[in-house]
Amino acid sequence: MSDSDADLADLRQTVIDALAAGRTASQVYDHEGRLRWVSDQMLELAGADPESEVGHGMHVDEGLELPIWQAMLGEETRAELRRDLGRRLDPATDLPPVWVSTVELHLAHRERPVGMLGLAVRTRDGTLAGTATVYAPLLPARVLALVSEGDEAMFTRMADLTEPGRRPTAVLFADIDSSGPLARRLPTPAYFDLVRRFTTMFDDLVARHGGIVGKHAGDGASAFFLAEDTDSAAARAALAVALALPGELCSIVADLAADGVGVSDDDCRINVGVHWGADLYIGQIVTGGRLEVTALGDEVTECARMEHVASGGQTLASKTLVERLVDDDATALGLDPLRLTYRPLGDLAVDDPKARRDAGTLAVVDLTPAD
Repeated sequence: MSDSDADLADLRQTVIDALAAGRTASQVYDHEGRLRWVSDQMLELAGADPESEVGHGMHVDEGLELPIWQAMLGEETRAELRRDLGRRLDPATDLPPVWVSTVELHLAHRERPVGMLGLAVRTRDGTLAGTATVYAPLLPARVLALVSEGDEAMFTRMADLTEPGRRPTAVLFADIDSSGPLARRLPTPAYFDLVRRFTTMFDDLVARHGGIVGKHAGDGASAFFLAEDTDSAAARAALAVALALPGELCSIVADLAADGVGVSDDDCRINVGVHWGADLYIGQIVTGGRLEVTALGDEVTECARMEHVASGGQTLASKTLVERLVDDDATALGLDPLRLTYRPLGDLAVDDPKARRDAGTLAVVDLTPAD
């Protein structure tokens, strides 16, 4: 490699380092149009694995015909990319060094418009070192700011569920006890503030324990804890959240009371159901107005019934969930599974025919934390 070629390679590497640090979905081509680098984010979007041929060292004309890019980039997008890069690779070009176009990416069985920012990389004397392409969402800054407030690790876990499938999962449902009378008693803005604080607390707690937030409905919430490593780890995470919720709600109530809102210790009660689904069908639901993860299966219905039966701030856990715990995880939660006593949910659901019908024989234990 000549000194000149080495200088060009060094300049390209500087650009690559910057794009990598910015965690962009991007690619870098050399001055001859050969692919020199693809970012990890771009590979993830494309669904690449260690065995995927992505075209390193290939000219753009050849590389874009590889299956991985044909699946991600439509024919028009590939043609536009070839045209743009070809014009800027011309040594005699006087085109601007930066260009922007809208392209379509095929992601998760949908076409998604994104912005493609192109950058011609040149030395100080104008020698072309290569080009970089960066793909970015076509969203206003204020919308991106809202998205960035979410928990990145949880969003990553949600992104991993693009393809729905059957997975062992711990399920949690929670609802503030006697929320109806509480909503009638408090001014609407004060009650809204309570629900907002509860929702924020719930989501943060689930995120810290490696879970995924499900649907929110009023002051009710749900979460899923996938068995990515072991069943015990997922069960422990769900139970850790369940056992922490009452204390966290009491902190919210105390803060509101200190601000003059008419709440008291009697409003610290939260009803929780925690259950295990060995084969839940779980995945994303993405529409124009929402992105959420949901799960389907009998155990989801059973867990919802458990939470509905719980009253006065009970935390009900199923036998199938608790018995997923290995000794170390049970000890960390302060539980001794051998000393727990279960009873059929139907015995608690005297006035709940749906619970008796759907989960009457389910063995549950009350893990309500002591005052």
